[in-house]
Amino acid sequence: MLLELGINNFALIEKINIKFQKGLNILTGETGAGKSILIDALSGVLGEKMTTDMIRSGFEKATLEGTFSISNLPQVKKILDDSGIDFDDDILILRRELHTNSKGRCFANSTQIPLSKLKEISDYLVDIHGQNEHQSIVRIAKHREILDSFFRLQNLVEKINKIFYQLNNLQEKISSYQIDEREKGRRIEYLEFVIREIDSANLLANEENELRNESKILANAEKLFSEINSSSSHLNDESGIIQRLKRVEQSLNIISEYDPEIVKIVETTKEALYSLEDISIFLRHYRSNIDFSPERLNEVEARLTLIHGLSKKYGTTIQEILEYAERSREELNAISSSEDEVQRFEQEYKRTIKEAKETALELSLKRKSAATELEDRVMKELADLGMAGTVFRVSIKREISPDGQIETDNKRYVLYPHGIDKIEFLLSTNIGEDLRELRRVASGGEMSRIMLALKKAILSADIVESLVFDEVDAGIGGATAEIVGKKLKSLAQDRQVLVITHHPQIAAMSDSHFFIQKEMINARVITYVKSLNKEDRIREIARMLAGEKITDITIKHAKELISLADNN
Repeated sequence: MLLELGINNFALIEKINIKFQKGLNILTGETGAGKSILIDALSGVLGEKMTTDMIRSGFEKATLEGTFSISNLPQVKKILDDSGIDFDDDILILRRELHTNSKGRCFANSTQIPLSKLKEISDYLVDIHGQNEHQSIVRIAKHREILDSFFRLQNLVEKINKIFYQLNNLQEKISSYQIDEREKGRRIEYLEFVIREIDSANLLANEENELRNESKILANAEKLFSEINSSSSHLNDESGIIQRLKRVEQSLNIISEYDPEIVKIVETTKEALYSLEDISIFLRHYRSNIDFSPERLNEVEARLTLIHGLSKKYGTTIQEILEYAERSREELNAISSSEDEVQRFEQEYKRTIKEAKETALELSLKRKSAATELEDRVMKELADLGMAGTVFRVSIKREISPDGQIETDNKRYVLYPHGIDKIEFLLSTNIGEDLRELRRVASGGEMSRIMLALKKAILSADIVESLVFDEVDAGIGGATAEIVGKKLKSLAQDRQVLVITHHPQIAAMSDSHFFIQKEMINARVITYVKSLNKEDRIREIARMLAGEKITDITIKHAKELISLADNN
């Protein structure tokens, strides 16, 4: 439910915040006061196209913000959860920013989101019906959803959806095995060669690094021997470091009995001497193990060349090469056992096709029953709304194709994730005219009344809690307006309904009434919105009845309209 709409520096609006209520929210005002701007702003919050010329003149930024309760909308909560967006107390705040010199931004509870995500969320929040189309009714993809919701067919739709993807998965598996024999032979030969070549190399996980280190040592053996020998001589010769340090130790030992501080130095000298002797032992051992073998160097280089050649074909590391061999083994096993696998998958495919056919035909039959019932209900509602000559039909068609997966009545039909039916709402607004697409037939006011009729017909199955009707009263008289008002009032018992109207008969039905007015302030036109109390409401309905010249008679008439509405 829409709790609050905030608008800053948008068109003629400088700053307003409107708090909406449950039930029927009526918005009225003189022509040109800015009622349509509110709908534009709400449409912007919901992700409709916005342009920078909508920013109030003299400002660089416009901000539109809608606060919604999502306590009864698990679909929205799932989208927010999946997107990592926090929501506390089941409150969602959507914000849209327009900038004159940069790209606009969208936010959900302070988390920036792409426009596509904003639209995905808003599809469950509000339906706007009128000239500014945030309308599910004009999107053909929604027609099937409306029909399925009306007849509570979601379980069957979910079942056929699951079967559809099972079939696709099985078809992919079968196709992956069904290669021609020549290609199969070539593939087997290649895989066997790969496995043989990699296995014969007897690769070890860390071998390459060890070989590179050994190659470096072998290639520099003479230099290593020379430098090690020189270092060892400096340590061990008669005049070397170790002999000199031993003489230092002896001298310090002699004098250590005279000063305790010298004892500490003697111990440090001994530790240094032990360390140098350890180094000397290491160097002697290292020197004795230096390999001057050109044969071993050739072996190492040949091994590295082999690994390099394999890495160019099968992977940049030994681990990747070994994994390539394992995948090749798996594919070879799969191809070798492909005939058995194909037969198994084909049998499973046949069973699944049978289940798909039964489910799709059952779903299609129920949709036809649902369509007939929905048509009758909508036509009845339309007649009440002053559109008695209008014909509403639910078109259910199937796509025939030689590759269709569902065969019945000697025809093959294409299977979609939602079944075999292509569903579209059609309309003829005048007797004798052909049925055509809704968006090509109905005007703004007619579209609003069609949606009102549709919403009344499918009320219990519809998940969208907030409905906005703009121009629902276009082209109708007082008697029809009263009927429209009653239907809106009835609809608002279970939904939040916002209505822009020029008819006092409809305005009198309000649970909350807002007045939109524009004024000249500091040489600038500003639109503002006022929530009307009981007395204000009476005067506004009186104005709608008689214009600016309000008399005691029009006041009395306004009170009567409100009283009649309250008693209905």
